[in-house]
Amino acid sequence: MKKNNIRILYVEDEESIQKQLTRFISRFCEEIYLASNGKEGLELYKEHRPDIIISDIRMPIMNGIDMVREIKQIAPKQMIVLISAHSESDYLFDAINMQVDGYILKPVDLSILEDKLNKLIQIHKNQEAVEQLKESEERFRKIAHNSQIGLFMYKETYIYVNEAFCNLTGYSAEELYQMSPGYMLEPAQQAQFQEVVKRRLNGEHFTKEYKDLKILTKDKGYKYFRVSASTIHIEGSYAGLGTILDITDLIEAQQQLKIYEQAIEQMDGLFRITDINGNILFVNRAVAEHTGYTRNELLYKNNSIFQSGQHDEQFYQNLWHTILSGGIYSDTFINKKKNGELYYEDETITPIFDIKSRELKYFVSTGKDITQRIKMEEQLKTLATIDALTGIYNRYKINQVIDDEMARTKRYDEPFALIMFDIDYFKDINDTYGHDVGDIVLKELSSIILSAIRESDTFGRWGGEEFMLIAPKITLKDALTLAEKLCKKIDTYKFTDVEHVTVSIGVALCTKESKKEQILKEVDNALYKSKHNGRNQVSAIEG
Repeated sequence: MKKNNIRILYVEDEESIQKQLTRFISRFCEEIYLASNGKEGLELYKEHRPDIIISDIRMPIMNGIDMVREIKQIAPKQMIVLISAHSESDYLFDAINMQVDGYILKPVDLSILEDKLNKLIQIHKNQEAVEQLKESEERFRKIAHNSQIGLFMYKETYIYVNEAFCNLTGYSAEELYQMSPGYMLEPAQQAQFQEVVKRRLNGEHFTKEYKDLKILTKDKGYKYFRVSASTIHIEGSYAGLGTILDITDLIEAQQQLKIYEQAIEQMDGLFRITDINGNILFVNRAVAEHTGYTRNELLYKNNSIFQSGQHDEQFYQNLWHTILSGGIYSDTFINKKKNGELYYEDETITPIFDIKSRELKYFVSTGKDITQRIKMEEQLKTLATIDALTGIYNRYKINQVIDDEMARTKRYDEPFALIMFDIDYFKDINDTYGHDVGDIVLKELSSIILSAIRESDTFGRWGGEEFMLIAPKITLKDALTLAEKLCKKIDTYKFTDVEHVTVSIGVALCTKESKKEQILKEVDNALYKSKHNGRNQVSAIEG
């Protein structure tokens, strides 16, 4: 495998894992820096500024999350992949908030890591290409600004040259007046040019243009000139009159622009140019390949061909107001391919004005398909809010719902109930039947409760064998009725392997005067009361 011209920082505290993955990662880069904790990794980052960071999360001295947070303060767009054996909610949400580029669980699937590295390397190459293109564009602008036109007249020798002509060729006027007009040309062009001079001095009237005449300047360096000449009558005889324009830098710029064009064609980003009405004038290869259209199908069609119907009218009104006012618009678009498939595009639209009149002429759109990133973020959010075993909400999500319900209760004065479940003698189940059977009990109990509650209720695993049900817009009496029903339903259900399982339940009512810590303590006390009084029953404490 050909190594890429990139540098990677790899941070891992477990020596065996570091040794294994270092060999694998080294295949993708020319330089790799190794650290065994976040503090070492941060110091190496500040010293070398690598292109990609791959880091474990749980490490001594400084963990991966804290290291990444420090690095993002230095370089917000730094490409980072996190590796962890854990899927804790806090870590996952930290990863989302810091916009890391990947989150891979241990043991690491090397094919997944390879795919992620290849994508990040391509992004790095695209970014380098964009920077080079910016430099080429700036150079071209300076060339155009500084170009000069030289004026000359000749018979057998030059009879007049202006200062610009002298500056372009490096010769003084006195030197040029002793020189034949074909003297500075490269040998291959001299014969043809001398024939033209002869015809002109004989009185033949015609205009001649040379688009890439190569001239040897006084410093013995060749330059390219754009030359235009015609025949004039002066002082009783004929002469040649012409202009000369140095296009050496222009030709070099054109060569750079060819590179620019090739880079646009080869880059993975989506590049479009439209007129001020949104009609497509140019698309690069990536747009055609990505959307499934041919270029002919897209050229002169309106940019609305990509609209998916997922954005409302206000979205497009804001877009047009911004770009028609001369502003740059950036947002995430949900666009549609030719086959109807939707994709997320991180797109920036830039207005282009006429240099002289400042009239708005075109829009340039650059975009990147971020569908996979969006899907990854959705997966991370799912991992962060859903209990992996039972498939119901986890404690993190339940806490969020409690906060939302308390805010609603304070605003509308509509109480809600917290109903807390604890499986009786669950430790005995695990000890007698094994943890696999215990897991089945947790899953079956979750299904029983989900099937018996209202659509507006929220149910989740609070921790271990504890569960929490949030029942909005309810009285304490109705909450107790609901809890009794659930208690009885579980008591009469025939569980797999264990057959009989009971729960103790605590109920507390949250009003607009309640505090979160208070209501959680009350429901916990109510649950303890049920256990203390013999289990398999419901107890309540009104908040």
